[in-house]
Amino acid sequence: MVNRFKLSTFDRVFVAPFVALAVVTVVYAFVGAAFSAPRSWTVELVTVLGCMMCAHLRIPSGRISGLPMLGVAVALLSVPRPQSEYLLTVAIWVVGVLVSQLIVLRSVSVALYVAGVSAVTGLAFVVVHNELTRLGVWTLVAYTLASAAYFVFALFLEFIRGHGRWSLNQTFGISALSPMRVIGVVLLIAVVSTGMTALDAQLIPWLEGDPDARLTPFVLLLVATFFFMVAQRSRFRRVHQLLTGVVTAAVDLPWATEVGLRKALELRAKMVLQASDTVVRKDPPAAGEIGSRVRLESGLDEYIVASRRLGALPLGGEEQQALTALAHMASETVRIQNDVDKLERLANSDPLTGLPNYGAFQSALVDANENRSYHSGIAVLFIDLDNFKKLNDSRGHHTGDELLKVVAARLRGSVGVRDFVSRIGGDEFVVILTELQTVAQSKELADAIIKEIGKPLTLDGQEFRPVVSAGLAFSGHREIDAQLLVVDADRSMLQVKRSRRQGGPAEGSSVSIASHRSTRTNDIVARAITEDRLTLAFQPIVSIDQGRIWAFEALVRYIDPELGPISPSSLVARAKSLGLMDELTRQIVVKAMDAAEKFYSVEPSIACMTVNLELGQISEDHLGPFIREVARSHPNVSMCIELNERSLRSVTDDLRREAEIMQDAGVIIALDDYGSDDSSVGALVRFPMDILKIDKSLIDDLGDVRQREVIKALQSFGDNLDYTMIVEGIESPDMVDVMVELGVRSAQGYYFGRPQSFRQTMDRIRKFGTAAVVS
Repeated sequence: MVNRFKLSTFDRVFVAPFVALAVVTVVYAFVGAAFSAPRSWTVELVTVLGCMMCAHLRIPSGRISGLPMLGVAVALLSVPRPQSEYLLTVAIWVVGVLVSQLIVLRSVSVALYVAGVSAVTGLAFVVVHNELTRLGVWTLVAYTLASAAYFVFALFLEFIRGHGRWSLNQTFGISALSPMRVIGVVLLIAVVSTGMTALDAQLIPWLEGDPDARLTPFVLLLVATFFFMVAQRSRFRRVHQLLTGVVTAAVDLPWATEVGLRKALELRAKMVLQASDTVVRKDPPAAGEIGSRVRLESGLDEYIVASRRLGALPLGGEEQQALTALAHMASETVRIQNDVDKLERLANSDPLTGLPNYGAFQSALVDANENRSYHSGIAVLFIDLDNFKKLNDSRGHHTGDELLKVVAARLRGSVGVRDFVSRIGGDEFVVILTELQTVAQSKELADAIIKEIGKPLTLDGQEFRPVVSAGLAFSGHREIDAQLLVVDADRSMLQVKRSRRQGGPAEGSSVSIASHRSTRTNDIVARAITEDRLTLAFQPIVSIDQGRIWAFEALVRYIDPELGPISPSSLVARAKSLGLMDELTRQIVVKAMDAAEKFYSVEPSIACMTVNLELGQISEDHLGPFIREVARSHPNVSMCIELNERSLRSVTDDLRREAEIMQDAGVIIALDDYGSDDSSVGALVRFPMDILKIDKSLIDDLGDVRQREVIKALQSFGDNLDYTMIVEGIESPDMVDVMVELGVRSAQGYYFGRPQSFRQTMDRIRKFGTAAVVS
């Protein structure tokens, strides 16, 4: 489509005088050329042609789209001409600017406005240069000041027209303006202008051996050609940027879903096209905009529309193609996602009743268990239709199917909006009840559901009252293995059936409550964390080549008075399941850094403490601000957070940025357990880190030359990228010798010391200082 700019009322009022000036200047150029011909028509025609060649070289003046573009055509005014022709020369140059802007901007009104502004600024360029030359100012300085006058005047006019909204957030101010770019263009014009003058007035006469020889058209054409080549290079670079942006979008857009896809498309289009505004809307593109049809909702056609402000280069054919490609990608993403959703619904639902099937139930159970607060209970109600096989055999399968449909409908209508109903087998249903407080509450809800199912209904013209056996299992807070709830509920339901076979009540539905409760260990761990009973052990990290301790790793410990020691892995697993992982880590970090300060007070060379974190905990929503604050509050010692290498497989761009923010705050980042099962090279190059910790599994057979070469290569990798590499699992002096041979400089392991309590560690430091090995 034709790309034109939309002008506001203020724009029209502001632009009108310059449009009029442009018209007057063009008329003067033609009249002056007709009645007072310039000394060289070739020079003037080449000036017009040169303006057209320079038209596409436009340099952004700021760091956001919409700020004025800086052109270079003013350099064509710098070749000296007779004093009497300067006004006519500027007018003819304005004609060239007008023609070039018509080609580039494809808008008569805006091209006239640019030409009018150019008439004023071009005259300022000539007047400033001529006056400075008359005063004997050095040529380069004269052109520099003339160029500065030209661009400053033009920018000032645009600043007024744009209401002064040149700040980064598009409010009043100039923070988005790049002074270095403006200065760079001013110096470029000054240098080129000085070179043109020297070439035409000095070099060519010297080469020709004639002091009066001039090749002004050749000089003008040479400079215009140079700018044209630079413009084409910039254009090719821009096309490459568009292509790169489209390719990147092809990777990113499919991961955005629902409302997020709409926002992602707008942001991606704005970034790729360097547009001022992008929006998905129902209306097609208007004047001054480009757009492409997009379907982000089934059956609804919309448009992704992009535009640039007055003063910027308009969006052209390459941008239109890129926008069309982005719109197609987004539309295909929605179509494919809809197909996938449809297939998932088919795969996860029961075709007879429409209820979710067993696979969907398993996912829902995990979700209900993981995404509840610590004190929010859930329950699993396992339901089995009694005598269902007898019904099928006596009345036919169609009757059994009708019963299943009725039971499914009654289940749907009797549960809460956040509860989950599923058919997991022929005559078996499971309900997940959520947001519960007590076992009694869950039993009350289960009884109401069973009562609803047991209401009479008509099947094949006969009244029928469904009878079910049901088992209920309640969980007070998060489970490590939620599947145990299903096992308990199923076992409880079978007890009801067994009771009936052994002479129990044969009529009426009933619910049996399982004895399942969250394990005792869960309660013990929860109490230990909430009451701050955890302790730490410290293991030294040593410099092999210097034979000294330079850091400690803090490791969590807990000994229950009744159960005895609880392993760190169990502590962490249960803290996760209970929703207390962040609180556990807070306590570890505070105690570890307080201990580090005390170690430092005895041995100032031990000034680093490492603690283990989950990757997601560094985000702003979890412990990011807390960790940075703790690091700032302990200026004498460095905090190092160890992130497990396996967790980096799910790293996002947001988490990478969070890690970089951590580093900026002085927090050291270590990649832990590298070399364990399924380690990825990608973690080494895609995530910011300062320390690489090698898992002991990578040195379990140092007689294997392959292990040695891997360790040597990783040490070289760390040296080249300025990482500190620490090898874990060093347990003997022979292993130390091999590490020294391979160039390893830092290590950790039982040979240098087992994890010890704070008191034991302080005793070691006081007695042996920083010695890496003690008897």
